[in-house]
Amino acid sequence: MKKNLFLIKIMYLLLLFFFSNSYAQIEEVVKIYKSDFEQIDLDNSYDLIKKNQSFAISSYTALKIASFLSYQQDYKTAFEFIQLADLDAFLEEDKPFYLYVYGTILENLQDSKYLDIFKQLVQNYCHSYYGYKTYLEIYPYLSEKEKYNALDTCLKNRHYEKVKNLLFTLKDENAVNYYLLSISQDKEFYFYQISKDSEFYLKALSKMSHLNYIYEQKYLNALLLKDDVKTFLNFVKNKALKAFYKEDYNSFQRYYEMFYSFNDKEDSDLEWLKFLYYYKSKDLDLAKTKLLSYGKFSNDPYQIEYWNKLIENKNINEIDIKDSYKVSEITPYLSLIVYKTGKRIIIKKENPCPNKYGNIAETLNKLKSIDYKLAWTEGVYQVKKGKCEEVYSVLPEAGVRCFSQLHECSYVKPFGNVEPKEFENIIYAIMKQESFFNPYAVSWSNAVGLTQFIPKTGYYVANQIGLKDFDMVDLYKPENAILFAKWYVQKLLNMFNGNLVYVFASYNSGEGAVKKFIDKNNIKDEAEFIELYPYQETRDYVKKVLRNYIIYRYKE
Repeated sequence: MKKNLFLIKIMYLLLLFFFSNSYAQIEEVVKIYKSDFEQIDLDNSYDLIKKNQSFAISSYTALKIASFLSYQQDYKTAFEFIQLADLDAFLEEDKPFYLYVYGTILENLQDSKYLDIFKQLVQNYCHSYYGYKTYLEIYPYLSEKEKYNALDTCLKNRHYEKVKNLLFTLKDENAVNYYLLSISQDKEFYFYQISKDSEFYLKALSKMSHLNYIYEQKYLNALLLKDDVKTFLNFVKNKALKAFYKEDYNSFQRYYEMFYSFNDKEDSDLEWLKFLYYYKSKDLDLAKTKLLSYGKFSNDPYQIEYWNKLIENKNINEIDIKDSYKVSEITPYLSLIVYKTGKRIIIKKENPCPNKYGNIAETLNKLKSIDYKLAWTEGVYQVKKGKCEEVYSVLPEAGVRCFSQLHECSYVKPFGNVEPKEFENIIYAIMKQESFFNPYAVSWSNAVGLTQFIPKTGYYVANQIGLKDFDMVDLYKPENAILFAKWYVQKLLNMFNGNLVYVFASYNSGEGAVKKFIDKNNIKDEAEFIELYPYQETRDYVKKVLRNYIIYRYKE
């Protein structure tokens, strides 16, 4: 027994020594990362980084040193350091710089692999400063396909000026006119410059099809000539959806019939819209029949019963629900029932969430005390490497990436309590959907931070709460992101008399659009609002955030 205790003590001391030594080394790596280049001992730094190569901070430090050495034209030593960095260790916004430095070093060492690195940079990040700069330097060595990939990346990220500036590098005039069509108001002019036998003609016709019925018919006929029935059906279905939510019901019926003239298999989305069409038209018998038929598609057991109550003009309080559920059983319509009726439920835990403490966890804790962004970056990297249990235990905002949005372990509150208490579940429900707890999230519309404020709204709220010298980067701080969301949610609650369905919809698409829709339509139930609201993103958003709210409110 004494021998066993002695061995346990020895193992504990060895582990303690190993962890302590590891933390000390990580602190040294951080010091190097934060030091001026002139103060860095290259030999010592190289050894430290190599020993701690499994950490993201080491990759960032290696990149920093390599970039300095590259600037000083010491490419041989720079190469030794850049080799220690792992592309996966970098946040998405930092990858273009890494690829640029790496490619530059290889180019100056006359290593032919530099071109592969630069091609990766321009095709994936042409919209970034380094991607655009590199494109201008290497475009003579790019294939036309690689150029198109780069320009498509700029298009996708809405960097239209870069697209325009790079057109001179293209050899095919059809390609030039296609990209001009994509970024110009005068689409017809450029469309007619594209040859019908060009690979760009059908792509251009696809864009033109949204202008008017004539181009639409040309596009559909072209798809049928190619026997591309799949694209044909997807196009017609999307047109049916758009027509319905624009309340152009004649066009909706036409597209609905066109879809089924080429497809004999029922489509769940179109059948749901057909039900809503009958319901809104007050043809309740047909609506009830279509609703029952739609039941075979529904993944939400409460959806059919809820709408039956609306058709029959009965109280949804009559819908029978259980006392307790698992997180996985909480559906959008169950959430709506619980929210509207005020019925209390218990949301049971299915499985314990990760809580493993070890070297990675201790390192993350140490980094949190030094620099939160370094800890976040490290946590995201360790998740990629499968260290989910340790990351989740100390940095759940990064650890949730080990799970889907619907998993019970993704319902965390990593940034502490929110006061007043009644706001806490609302704010976290929104935050979870907006950024999935990423404090540094930036959307394509430049919405920033945990609670995703666009610049216009961010500066408006900053002015209202009296925050002087505000800059959008201030919203990378969790406390600011939460403060802004609290103020804005309170404003929306006041505006919509506490109705969370309208609050969540307004948070996503703006209170003006929500008020306009409510005023125009005779909405008698929140389900009608959710399903008939004209923006798909908002319809999905409200369902998800309401579900988040109910789970946060009632989970054990």
